[in-house]
Amino acid sequence: MKSYRSHRIVTETDVVDGWLIVDEAGSIIAVETTPQGEPVLDYQQDWLFPGLIDPHLHGFMGWNASKTQDETSILHMAEALLWSGVTACVPSCISSPIMLENVQALHRAKNHQKQGAEILGLYMEGPFYNPKYNGGTPIQYFQEPTLDKAIAFYEAAGGDLLSMGLAPELPGAMDVIALLSAKGVRMGIAHTGADYQQTIAAIDAGCRMATHSFNAMRSLHHREVGVSGAILLDQRIYNEINCDFIHVCPPMIEILLKMKPQDKILMMTDNDSMTGMPAGDYQIDGVIERLESSGKIVLEDGTIYGSGRTLLQDVFNLIDELHLPVPQAVAMASLNAAVFLDQQDRIGSLRKGKQADFIVVNDEHQCLATYQKGIQVCRIEDRARLANPEFMKYKVA
Repeated sequence: MKSYRSHRIVTETDVVDGWLIVDEAGSIIAVETTPQGEPVLDYQQDWLFPGLIDPHLHGFMGWNASKTQDETSILHMAEALLWSGVTACVPSCISSPIMLENVQALHRAKNHQKQGAEILGLYMEGPFYNPKYNGGTPIQYFQEPTLDKAIAFYEAAGGDLLSMGLAPELPGAMDVIALLSAKGVRMGIAHTGADYQQTIAAIDAGCRMATHSFNAMRSLHHREVGVSGAILLDQRIYNEINCDFIHVCPPMIEILLKMKPQDKILMMTDNDSMTGMPAGDYQIDGVIERLESSGKIVLEDGTIYGSGRTLLQDVFNLIDELHLPVPQAVAMASLNAAVFLDQQDRIGSLRKGKQADFIVVNDEHQCLATYQKGIQVCRIEDRARLANPEFMKYKVA
C-alpha cells in the first residue's frame, strides 16, 4: 500500500490537502489526512488529478487512428496519450474510403491492447453527414443513411461501437437512430443543418449527445434557433465541447455552461496526428495541413481541422480564463465522460473503490507523471520515445 502526499488532490467535489491512498491491487482506498503504508512525498506541491478521458479524438504525436487499417498505429497513439494525462479514450474514425476497415482496426486494437490510455471503444464520426456542413472532411465519402449500412458498421465494430454521429435531417437518419440506440450505441447529432423541430425529433428518437457542439452545424438564429438552440435547451443532451478557445470562443462556452448542468458537458479534443508535433506545414494524404504554435490546425483554405492542444491544456483554459472551480473543470474532462460511457464505477474520479488512475500536474500545466491502477506508466521525460519518428517526413515547411 502507498500513500501519495499532495496539498492539491482533486476529488469529485473538493481540492483536498492530504494523502491519496492506493492498495496493492491498484485501487483507491481513500483520500485522507493521514497516510497508510509507504508514503510518497514527491508530489506535495503538485496537483493530483484523476486520469483524463477523451471521448473523441483522431490521433496524437504522429500516430493516426482515423484513416488507417493498422491497429499498431492506434495502439501507439494510445500509449502516447499517457504523456498528455489521458488514461482512457474513445478513438474516432472519419468518413473515408476505408471507413469499414478502420472500424475493424479500431476493434482489433481495443481487443489486443496491453498498455497505453485504455481504449474504451470507438466513435464513428460519419459517414451519414450533411455535405453542406462537412467541416474539413471530403464530401465524396459521405453516405446516405440506411439500416443495412448501419448494421454493417455495427457488426464490423464487434460490439465496440460506443457512439456515432449523424445528421438527423437526412432521409433514413431517424431509422438509423432508433435502430442503433436500441442496441446501446450513443447516437450523436453532428455535421448537420437540422432545424429545431428536426433536432428535437432526433432526441426523441434516441440521440443522446451533440458532437463537438456548435462546430459543423447550423448556427443559432433568433427566428429559427435550429440545432444549436435545441442542443442548448434540451436537458437530455450531453454536449461535447472543444475548449481550446479556437473551435468555440470563450463567451459561447460560458453560454453553454449557464444553460446546461455541468455534468452534461463532455470536454473532447478532436486531436489529430499532428497534435504534439512541431508547428509547421504537413502534407498528409496529399492535403496540406498547418499546425500553428497556438495549437490551431487549419487546411490551406483556412478551415479549422482538429486541435493541436491537449485536453489538460483545455482544462486549464476553463480554470484560468473562465474561473471555473477546479473540481468542476476536471470533471468535465474525466468523470462526465465516464458517466456517459457507463464507466463511472471504475474510472473518472479519485474515489474509494475506483482504479488508481491519476496524473501529477505542475503549475506550468504539464503532466509530470501518469499512473494507471497505481503504477507509474509515463513520465514527462518519455515524449521522445512515444512520438512517431516517421511522421516528420510529412513536414514540408
